[in-house]
Amino acid sequence: MRYAILAALDEFGGTSQAELCRRLGIDRGDAVSTLNGMAADGLLRREPDPADRRRNVVHITAAGTARMRELDVLVDDAQEELLSGFTPAERAQISRLLHRLNDLPPS
Repeated sequence: MRYAILAALDEFGGTSQAELCRRLGIDRGDAVSTLNGMAADGLLRREPDPADRRRNVVHITAAGTARMRELDVLVDDAQEELLSGFTPAERAQISRLLHRLNDLPPS
C-alpha cells in the first residue's frame, strides 16, 4: 500500500486523503494508519486544504520520492523475474490484459 500511495502522489500531486483512497481503491480506515506511519517516517506530509480546512491534502516529500525510486527498482526486478519465461509479445499481452482488468468497475 505504501508503494501505491507514493506512486499516486508522485504521479498526480497532492490530493485529499479521501480522493487518494478513491483513486487507489483502498478503504479510508485502512489507509489512515498507513498514512500516519508514512508521515512519521517523513515520506509524506499532510496540510490543511485551503479550500476546506476540515480536510487534509497529502503531499509526497523528497524522502518519499527517494524511497519510491528505491521501490521502483525492486518492483522492476520482481517483474523481470516473474516474467522471465515470457516473450516480449507475451509480456505486452499480459500488460494489456492486466490494464483491462484494472479498469473494470468493482463488482
